[in-house]
Amino acid sequence: MLHTVRWIAFILAVLLLIISPYLPTGVPGLLVIIAALSIWFRTAEKWLSIALGFIGVLGLIGILPVFVLYAAILIVTTKELVFSLTGGKTIEYALSFICALLITAFVMEYLGEQSWLSAVVGATVCVLLHSILGSQRNATAIELVVVALVMLLIEDLEYEAAFPLVGTAVVIAFGFSYFAYRLKTADIPGLFSAALVGVILIVFAGISWFLIMLAFFILGAVATRYQMDYKRSLHVEEAKGGARGYVNVFANGLVSVCAAIGYGVTQHPVFIAAYLGSVATAAADTVAGEIGVCSGKPRLITTLQPVPEGTNGGVSFLGEVAGLFGAIFISACGVLLGVADFSIFVAAMIGGFIGTNLDSLLGELFENKHMWGNAGTNFLATLGGAIITAVLWAILSFFTG
Repeated sequence: MLHTVRWIAFILAVLLLIISPYLPTGVPGLLVIIAALSIWFRTAEKWLSIALGFIGVLGLIGILPVFVLYAAILIVTTKELVFSLTGGKTIEYALSFICALLITAFVMEYLGEQSWLSAVVGATVCVLLHSILGSQRNATAIELVVVALVMLLIEDLEYEAAFPLVGTAVVIAFGFSYFAYRLKTADIPGLFSAALVGVILIVFAGISWFLIMLAFFILGAVATRYQMDYKRSLHVEEAKGGARGYVNVFANGLVSVCAAIGYGVTQHPVFIAAYLGSVATAAADTVAGEIGVCSGKPRLITTLQPVPEGTNGGVSFLGEVAGLFGAIFISACGVLLGVADFSIFVAAMIGGFIGTNLDSLLGELFENKHMWGNAGTNFLATLGGAIITAVLWAILSFFTG
């Protein structure tokens, strides 16, 4: 029955797409609502019906464009069909992504749209969510709503991104992400989340910004493997052998992605400073934590009292030096790649170093009290590093003219 519903949804979406150019505004959304009601009364897929009804209403009132409405439905149903027909092996994630792009290309061709960035982001988010949610009961409904809203967000930015640029970004970002997966430095959700980050960085800001982020991941991977046996003896090693998952990618990269989008839309250098500051913070924190934990008993950042290795908020001299190196390394990469000038280099170096200590402070004050997890600490630290760097850059620019 489940597979039958997926096939019905796919075929119905194709038929509605075919007649949509001949329908008045809002009617495609109304037809989706009718289809949702039919699914509600005829099947047990209540959440899927609600999700279809929700995006149908958005289409009816003119919020969701026809392209996004049908592309989102077809991306999700295509992914469902691929996994149902192939059994859900690892290779099917790639096959699902490719098939989703192909069906979206058909939608664009038929409707006369050129929204390759929306298509790539929608397909990537769909497969990413599937890798996270798996066979969870309401997974398909969640995927449908999130894909539609993310594609709507990309459309609303009205950012021009031609096919050659988007295609190049896909090849580069997915190529490096797959390489990381093969080296076991990223799992499947980590692969697709890192690829999504990479595509956005390249499209909105350029390949140099992506290379800076890549430098961070490489530096982090090297630091993670530093004295791994000793870390295992202390039980402070990274889970999964240091393989990064989607939580780690977004906790460390979400601020950077927002900065890249901001720069792509406005071309204002403050977003360069914010980007470099956030990445420098993430790098400094990773290196400080992975190397500092091997330097003996750390001290709590708030009281300077000795604490066990791996304690949130614990700092050491070696860790501080390693963190400063990480911030300098990323800041220097920004200069060498032509992204940042000397003022941004100085601001990011200082901002990144302050950011990693902010991470320790937040870990002690809030994470240790279970107010949030490590991902929350990392996100707020990178946000703080970005803001501090942007403010320092503004001050330096004011005094240096």
